[in-house]
Amino acid sequence: MAAEEAASGLSDPERPGSEATTSVRAWSVLLLNRTHQSTVVLSSYGLGLFLPFVQADLDLSYLEIGILQAVWWGTPAVLLVPFSLLFARFNPNRRVLIALALMAPCLFSQGLAIGFWTLLASRFLTVLVHASMAPARPLLLRWWAAPRQYSTVSSLGLSMHSTFMAGALTFGPIIIVVLDSWRLAYFVQGALMAGHLLVWAALIWSARDPAQGPEDAVATAPSQDVSAEGAAEEPNARPPLVRSLVAYPQAWLLGVVMLWLSASWTTILTFLPTILEAHRGIAITSGSVLFGFLYYVLIPGALAGSWIFNHITNRRLMVLLPAALNLVATVVAVLAGNVVIAALALTGLGIAWVFVPAMEILPFEFRNIRAREVSVLSGLVQTFGAVGFGAGPVIAGALAQMTGSLVTGVLAVALMTALAVVAAAALPGRFGGRLA
Repeated sequence: MAAEEAASGLSDPERPGSEATTSVRAWSVLLLNRTHQSTVVLSSYGLGLFLPFVQADLDLSYLEIGILQAVWWGTPAVLLVPFSLLFARFNPNRRVLIALALMAPCLFSQGLAIGFWTLLASRFLTVLVHASMAPARPLLLRWWAAPRQYSTVSSLGLSMHSTFMAGALTFGPIIIVVLDSWRLAYFVQGALMAGHLLVWAALIWSARDPAQGPEDAVATAPSQDVSAEGAAEEPNARPPLVRSLVAYPQAWLLGVVMLWLSASWTTILTFLPTILEAHRGIAITSGSVLFGFLYYVLIPGALAGSWIFNHITNRRLMVLLPAALNLVATVVAVLAGNVVIAALALTGLGIAWVFVPAMEILPFEFRNIRAREVSVLSGLVQTFGAVGFGAGPVIAGALAQMTGSLVTGVLAVALMTALAVVAAAALPGRFGGRLA
């Protein structure tokens, strides 16, 4: 036991995450970081609901709309893994602080856009900064949280994110109609991020660098068939971080699942409001309330993520369930002929994401993986997600342009999510390690 504790770095009293429970301050840091994510991604998820107003003001084509979403997710798709490798050794608290200082003016700039190219440039700068911050999340978990509470922290974070997004998607378009300004939405985002910067600086200002930082610790205790001596040799060997990209192929399968979950999610959010209004006769203000069902179920449901992680111990099944549900719910949402069926389908799509917090911390279970390697693999999985978020609207928009039918384009992306089911079925039932 002593050897395991020494190898994992759990006995270090200076690291907040070494405690048996997560402190109030640590909870504040971790949940605020999740709120950062929510505020930033609203620029992407919210575009679909703002689209009728933005499109009319800037005269955007369907292809340009797809490109605006593509740059938002294409940029991190290219940079997340390099940023993970490059910044893994740096203090994650300070990485986030610098990113927040750069993010606020970038968010403001989206509201100042005067055409397609200026909006594209401002979105690129915003997501560039965001991509430098995103891979820090596993290291923040390792720094601040007790290992046995990783899934609880992640689940509560998703519940908060869902509450934030449900309110924004439900009331955002109504506010825009009342105030007659879509630009105000982006100004509010910038102001929120400036507030995050001040609170984050206060929370992490006196955080001490631990003797053995989370970036150096082994993220999982060795499984029973690995000797303590072998476990101790792994941290001392300090293999290149890039090795983790080939040493853990299961991370690539998780990435494929996230790719198609993300593709269907962002395609639905981008184009379904237009489909509902143009083909189903549902006004955009009513559609915004309908889209809240994506998040209403996640507000209480996300808290089940910790229970899912602890009770569905067959990891293949744990990933296969959301992949299959996502496929069915996406197809039904596109074909729904009335509000009730659409609401049920969107609720099902939200339920599929209840499993995401459990999926996000699965790399911590990989045999003898180091925390810095978890950060790199997290960047890899997020890269697949970014590709999906970007590719989904582009594929749907391009097919809509070619066929003259937006429904055909969106339905094609919905059917492609069957590939997530195939990837989930290929995962092993166990990963060979356990949380420290």
